[in-house]
Amino acid sequence: MVNRKQEYFEFEAIHLDDDSQTHRYVQLEQQIRRAIVDRRLPAGSRIPSSRNLAKLLNVSRNTVLTAYDQLISEGYLKSSGGSGTRVATVLPETFEHKTAKLPAKHSSIGTEELSRVGKTLAQQADPVVLTPQKVLPFLPHVPAVDEFPIDVWNRLTNEQSRWTRKHLVLCEPIGYRPLRESIAEYMGLSRGVECSPDQVVITSSAQQSMMLLGQLLLDPGDVVWVEEPGNLPANSVLELSGAKIEGIPVDEEGLDLTAAELKRSPRMICVTPGGQWPLTMTMSLNRRLELLARAQESKSWVVEDDYNGEFRYNGRPHRSLTSLDPTGRTIYMGTFSKVLFPSIRMAFLVVPPALAEAFAMAKWLQDRGTSPLPQMVLHRFIETGNFVKHLRRMRTLYAERQRFLFEGLQEHFGKDVVVTLPESGLHLVVFGRTEKIEQRLIAAAERANVRFHLVKFYAIDPESDSSRGIILGFAAYGKKLSKRALRDWASEFHNC
Repeated sequence: MVNRKQEYFEFEAIHLDDDSQTHRYVQLEQQIRRAIVDRRLPAGSRIPSSRNLAKLLNVSRNTVLTAYDQLISEGYLKSSGGSGTRVATVLPETFEHKTAKLPAKHSSIGTEELSRVGKTLAQQADPVVLTPQKVLPFLPHVPAVDEFPIDVWNRLTNEQSRWTRKHLVLCEPIGYRPLRESIAEYMGLSRGVECSPDQVVITSSAQQSMMLLGQLLLDPGDVVWVEEPGNLPANSVLELSGAKIEGIPVDEEGLDLTAAELKRSPRMICVTPGGQWPLTMTMSLNRRLELLARAQESKSWVVEDDYNGEFRYNGRPHRSLTSLDPTGRTIYMGTFSKVLFPSIRMAFLVVPPALAEAFAMAKWLQDRGTSPLPQMVLHRFIETGNFVKHLRRMRTLYAERQRFLFEGLQEHFGKDVVVTLPESGLHLVVFGRTEKIEQRLIAAAERANVRFHLVKFYAIDPESDSSRGIILGFAAYGKKLSKRALRDWASEFHNC
């Protein structure tokens, strides 16, 4: 018979932390399981009844019963009816502490075991990128999610969740056809891009879109022209395909083709003509035509990343590159993450008809297709007119917030800053009148807990003169939040 004082002492030592995020019944089962594995509770020994242990630990009986039931199901405890609950005579084989050969706790495996691509990614790994950031003014890349019609979205989600058995096997590699039909129709009306639903490829993000482009259109060693500064994460994706990235400077009209005259002919040219990231200028019509002529001459692919094309605040939008290209060598890339909300994780490509099957096969190999339910909901969101309605509301709201931030920067910092009002986009770029002033602005923003990105984060050469500037998002922040952030920032700046 097990000594009852010894048994009582063992269970009396159990400590349940009320402040822990782990439920108390989980804490209890973990401690009992460890005691069994460590042989502090010998095989066959009787454990207290659920009523007695609950009283001893000052917890509900259900807490103890839940822990006991879990341990019984795992094979650590055995209920013997009238004789109570005991530690199992034979423990689960995988947890035999003395006999199982467990791997060493401290592995010698390091990043040197990774492939060339793996080592590159390990070097690029950034905790800021990999950890969700708190959304505070003026963190860029964030739309006004508090203004999104979530009730409408939830209603449409509930509606589309009433699946039949055919939905259980619904998996179209290039996307849900009704959604592709809606996108094709919208592209013709909004962007002047005539395309069929078969040319539309739904992806999980702009990054996946870029990965598909790199895999299907580039061979190792191919040259890709990108804007400098520009979309550095997209550049990294293309480098994974073995591409050689060539940064081309931008001027007030967009990609500066005169600066590229001595560069090697590219296989691909990636641009953001609707609002350059991150410097915000819109590519002029003449520059668009020059770029297309250059691409036709060198038989280059052109990737039009229209990440913010829906949000233009002055005048009519320029025609998209894709709509201007008679050769069909321009591929349009769009995203819903900034238009609607980040977690939708949905983007799309418009590809030449002859390449559609290759893209479908590549998408099938990658993930068999994007999850159908969000696509079905988005299709209904577009079909019911809510998409266009939301865009119109956001254009008005974002124009107001853009103007408020622009005027607030001038009011609080005066001649110490240089800032222009771009035609489109969800951010502004502010420069210190001198490099020294810009460093003071950055330091003051950090002290005031004002969020921002630096232009140099997106530059191939972060030390160049073109890499100066502070990127401030405005879309997600109302006047009250922005006013307080500007006031705190200015106070730190002027008092240092």
